[in-house]
Order: sequence, then structure tokens, then C-alpha cells
Amino acid sequence: MPQGLEGSLGKNASVTVEAAARLVNVEVETIRHWSDIGSIEIEQRGDMDVVRLDRVKVLTDSSRATKDSPFGLLRALLRDAPRSETPSVIVLQELAREKAALAS
Repeated sequence: MPQGLEGSLGKNASVTVEAAARLVNVEVETIRHWSDIGSIEIEQRGDMDVVRLDRVKVLTDSSRATKDSPFGLLRALLRDAPRSETPSVIVLQELAREKAALAS
């Protein structure tokens, strides 16, 4: 994000999904995916979809940081794993393999 822009927008600024994507250099589809899995909330304001810019920035920063960590790829692959129940390691391994195959 350009320096000083966050301060000029305010701490809890809400911007359109498209503007947030441009400001933090992430795809619009990524923000919508985060919304689908419950990591971020997209609000309807009239005919616009808006998000809190600070939350998008936090998710973007943590997403980029985990790519370099030892378990970052596994976390990314299992991001959509069911959370309502505790899946077995076998189920998680199968899910990770399926996602890795789809990504290839």
C-alpha cells in the first residue's frame, strides 16, 4: 500500500473491493474468496461491495508471510478445510493432495 495512504483514509476505512485489491496489490477474486471462507466481510452499500481496508491489508500481509514459512503451503492448501468438526489427519492429507493437484 502506498505510504501515507492508510493514514489519509483513516484506520477503519471502508473501500470498494476493487479499490482494496488495487491498494494492497491482491486480486479481487482473492478478497472474494476470503469472504467466502469467512475471513473477511463484504458489505453491500447500495450497488457497491465494500470491505474494511485494514482487514484486507492484514490478510494480505499474513498470506504473503506464510508463503515463506515452512508450513505456509500446507496452510494455504487447507485454508478451506471444514472447521465445524475436527477432521482426521487422513482427511486433511487427502484435501491437501486434491488442492495441490488442482493447482498444478
